[in-house]
Amino acid sequence: MNLFPLSALHFLTTKFVYMPAKIAPKLICILLLWGCGGEEPVPAEDAAGAFDGSAEANNISNQELENLPPPEAVEPVEADTEPVEIPDPNGVFLPIYEDNGGKMEMVKMNDHPVYTNGLYFLWTNGSLWKITTKAGSGRTVASGGENLVGSWPSGASARYSPDEEYAKQAMFRLAVAFQGSEDNANAIRLFQQFVTLFPEDKLVAEVYLSMGDLATSGLGPDAQPTIQQIRQARSSYAKVRENTQEIGLISDSTSNEGGLLERVGENPEGLVNHLLSFDKDADKCVGKAEFESYQKNMGDSFSFSFTDHDLNGDGKLQFEEVYDGAASACYQELEKLYSEYMEKFGSIDGAKVAKATEKIGFAKEKLGQPSAMLKLYFEDIRKFGNNPTNLGVDDILKKYCEKYQHYENKFGQTLDVLGKLQNPGESVSFSYTDRKGIEQQVSGTIEEIILDRGKSLSFLSSQYKGMDPKIYEEIVKYRGGIFNNPAHIEKFKGYLKKYEGLQSRFPKDLSPSKAFATMLQEAESNGQKTLELRMRANLDRIGSRIGSGYNPQTNEFPAASPSVLVWMAEKMLSQNSLNDAVAAMERLVQVFPNAEGELLFSANYIIGQVHDKNRDFVDAAGSYDTAITNAPWHPNSNDARLRKGYALYELGKANKDEEKFLLAQASFGEARDSDESSMNLKGECSYMMGECLKEIRDYDGASRHFDDTTSRYASSGKWAEKAFDQAISCYEKVGKSNQVDRLEKRRDDWLRRYQ
Repeated sequence: MNLFPLSALHFLTTKFVYMPAKIAPKLICILLLWGCGGEEPVPAEDAAGAFDGSAEANNISNQELENLPPPEAVEPVEADTEPVEIPDPNGVFLPIYEDNGGKMEMVKMNDHPVYTNGLYFLWTNGSLWKITTKAGSGRTVASGGENLVGSWPSGASARYSPDEEYAKQAMFRLAVAFQGSEDNANAIRLFQQFVTLFPEDKLVAEVYLSMGDLATSGLGPDAQPTIQQIRQARSSYAKVRENTQEIGLISDSTSNEGGLLERVGENPEGLVNHLLSFDKDADKCVGKAEFESYQKNMGDSFSFSFTDHDLNGDGKLQFEEVYDGAASACYQELEKLYSEYMEKFGSIDGAKVAKATEKIGFAKEKLGQPSAMLKLYFEDIRKFGNNPTNLGVDDILKKYCEKYQHYENKFGQTLDVLGKLQNPGESVSFSYTDRKGIEQQVSGTIEEIILDRGKSLSFLSSQYKGMDPKIYEEIVKYRGGIFNNPAHIEKFKGYLKKYEGLQSRFPKDLSPSKAFATMLQEAESNGQKTLELRMRANLDRIGSRIGSGYNPQTNEFPAASPSVLVWMAEKMLSQNSLNDAVAAMERLVQVFPNAEGELLFSANYIIGQVHDKNRDFVDAAGSYDTAITNAPWHPNSNDARLRKGYALYELGKANKDEEKFLLAQASFGEARDSDESSMNLKGECSYMMGECLKEIRDYDGASRHFDDTTSRYASSGKWAEKAFDQAISCYEKVGKSNQVDRLEKRRDDWLRRYQ
């Protein structure tokens, strides 16, 4: 059932005033009605029934009255003063339309339209207009007269609103207001009416974008969209692209639809439930015929190969196989979505080509095609790399380097360990650092090490950090079975064959060290300065010595992309060219206003270091704080917290400001407590927290931090060593000689272990 006004005259707004309740004005856009409601009259027959009784009950003799016991005293009962909630009929009422064989027809009762505000219904019985909880019946919320528009009892009134020329804007804005207040049901109701009434309006694309978002907006963080919600959302997003040529709306609808597909791909619960609904024999599996019924139902969307996912070849998809197939279907849809975006809109100015390329690569990776992903990224870098304003290329360059390293390690390390498992008598030696920070040496045959759970965990975690985590888990799980269980032996031979194939197909010629060096030469020959600078920056970042003697110049700033400007500033800072480093970061902020997140972190982080070198600790602390605010997840964020702590510490010393010392302690504490911080950084922060308290003569608190550094962060080197001296000194100041003796003994143990 669809609700929509046929013309401006069908916009009707109601406003009711309860007596004696106060008038509560509402947003007047469509139907306004003033009146009183909530006082439903009691029928006369019901009132009479309250006094009904038999004649015998009323015919009582005087003797009977005398024989009755005296009445008991009744304590007065206080009336319940809590106000009764009265229904509020105020709101926007629209006529109801329903689909009748493809034609929208107005719902009528007694030859008059039936209206609704999404909660109550406005209708007439032929003589009186009413607002009730059901159309034609239900509880009466308010009653009117014979005429809808005009005066109602108790001073109420109603009118049609707005005028025809404002009807579209009023409906659109009201729907947006409902969406903003998270009244999704009314927002969807009005948006649906808008696109039905005004299909050619310029706002239709924006309406469909909102409808796509609203289709799944009511889901909780752990809930997954149903197939109906997925279809509704995707249909609305597709209609955005059908109804506009504005690249911003086209990109937004594609991005939002892509985000939905990624969400479903991560947990395809709704799609799996729909697929399992075709399990007619209730065996909790999906057979070939059932799968064909599913495909017929879905058409071209969310399809995947039955054979590829029937891993055991039994002609049925088990739950895990259904789940994997559904996830695969989502990523195929994601790749298709962004490929069509590139094909249809990629040449339009303002199109987000780099993001689309990244998402296509992401889909290929999820579909088990990392080599195809890398080749796609490389071609995009070559094609768009000479445009400094294309920020997406910088992102793809970073992702390319990360992904190449990831799969080079994954394929190479997994293949290496699988090869060793085929030779259990092979001798190996390795070293690792235990939980106490002490380096341990281990030797033995492959079989001996794998059979020992502790040694196998240390061996794999220290030597094969980048290997396939699934195979890692199976090695630890099966251990001895790998060498003597025929089924496990064959399984690991299969893994070996699989990874030999993956390694052979991996594009070694596209390694960043080789491919970027070649592209650097091409860029220099062709005068492509932006591409040249991008290649120099990324070769330097991966540790290549090619072009290592190069020093960036300020006259190259105009050709530099944001990421390259950060690299230039880092190089200039290391060479103590402080003004040039600041100039590079100022250009980044001024020329690239869309830069955000990690780029703004880098700019403020570098400027903070310049202020440090100039001993301008006020501005240094401010810059580090801004950096952290822009990207608290940045790999250097804990170093920024450490540096902020030092800047505040210096301000505290210079001004004897206790508050600055406490702020410094808090900043050190944030860095210390981060899971991403190294042991050495944790030890340094813990030590400096003690120094902050020592400066304000809180020796008892300082001693605890120093003591903590010697125990929890014993492997932090010089920080633990210095902490022993400071802890002993603080304990002496507060007269805790027993703690001094304890620490002196611990220091002797520490020196034997770590020195």
